[in-house]
Amino acid sequence: MPVLKPNHRQISAAKAVNGKKTRYRIEGVSGLWLYVSPTGVRTWYARYQIGSGATRQERWYRIGDASAIDLAVAIKQSKNVIAQVAVGEKDPHAERTLRNAENMTVGDLFESWYARHALPKLARADTDLYTYRCHIEQMFGRRQLKQLTRIEIGLFRDMVAKNATPLTSNRSLVLINRMFNWAVDEGLMEFNPAARLRKVGEHRARERILTHRSILRFCRALKDMEKETGEQVSRGEKGRMLSASTRSVLLLLLLTGQRRSEVVEAEKSEFEIDAAQPVWTIPGSRTKNGLLHRVPLCPLAAAEFRKAINCSKSGKFVFPSEIHARRPITATAITRAMARLVLELEIPTVSPHDLRRTVGTELARLGLPLHIRSLVFNHSPSSRGVTDAVYNRYAYDPEKRFALAAWEKELASILRPDAGSEHERTWANVESRSAARS
Repeated sequence: MPVLKPNHRQISAAKAVNGKKTRYRIEGVSGLWLYVSPTGVRTWYARYQIGSGATRQERWYRIGDASAIDLAVAIKQSKNVIAQVAVGEKDPHAERTLRNAENMTVGDLFESWYARHALPKLARADTDLYTYRCHIEQMFGRRQLKQLTRIEIGLFRDMVAKNATPLTSNRSLVLINRMFNWAVDEGLMEFNPAARLRKVGEHRARERILTHRSILRFCRALKDMEKETGEQVSRGEKGRMLSASTRSVLLLLLLTGQRRSEVVEAEKSEFEIDAAQPVWTIPGSRTKNGLLHRVPLCPLAAAEFRKAINCSKSGKFVFPSEIHARRPITATAITRAMARLVLELEIPTVSPHDLRRTVGTELARLGLPLHIRSLVFNHSPSSRGVTDAVYNRYAYDPEKRFALAAWEKELASILRPDAGSEHERTWANVESRSAARS
């Protein structure tokens, strides 16, 4: 750990090492440290420990900006902090956190929870952000945590159930509980006022799938959009144009049966797209069950991913956002696009996840056994025996490839009523190229 002598010249000249945040210990001053950020911002901290043995914990107490607080004042404040710990057995950092929590609002808590917990650890952080912005923020965003009552939260739950849907009410209540439980764990709240509040919506497994006729119309609409011009859209002709990335995502959801977030957040490094047998490897950090998942790519899916990769920009994502190039397009954007499309096609209302259910249904109809279908969808291994779940690390690539190839062949037959269409020609071309490669 780098050390600085206690003089103003060295402290003023301190820089981040290798462009990374750097901690400097101040020589001869116990517990006083200087943080230097990559942008050059210098901040004083007092370092101390509480507890002993296995319960010992390290604490960093922020004193303030070094450009406004000189060395003498920083030394005095750090000694005061350490004295409180040594003599009074206090935890200055925890006490400050509690003082700040006195005036913390629900909005403040959400921003902290989202940045420190949801984004780094939760696979569906974007869904939580959408739920908060649409349903919770307007009602509770500016309310102080200490003012919230259990009765208010119960009334809010009932209001959302009435004005939106019971399941939306459930999702909002779950999010509130997760935020408040995290706040309790972090010492920001003494208790969770929403704990054990009853949900009002009954969750029922969805049964919606696309019929063969709807699949045909769905795929035909996606293909036809490639021919639409800006003039057609400006004239308001039927068939609102979707972006190329959105069309690819919707088609790949139907081809692969994978989850919406897994497709939209796909990174180029995950693909062996030009291999003799292309494979897409989804890391455990992006899957629902936390397990690495290999998805064999059959001809149509490989061709669609290859096209998307070639069309994407220089970033790491296969489907970059048109607004923020360093981020992927959002899962909610795909859901909205799907809703517009099915409305215009006048087919039964289905969501992106219903495309996954459609693939599962078709694989079952084709006679694929349950354990192979589960592997294709990367379902949790909890239903398998201990030996298989813990010790079996065989990836089942050949079996999964066989299942997905059977589905692509079935999809081609579904599109066959569109005889002579580009769908059929595309399938024939991809199949012939695949045969030539092998």
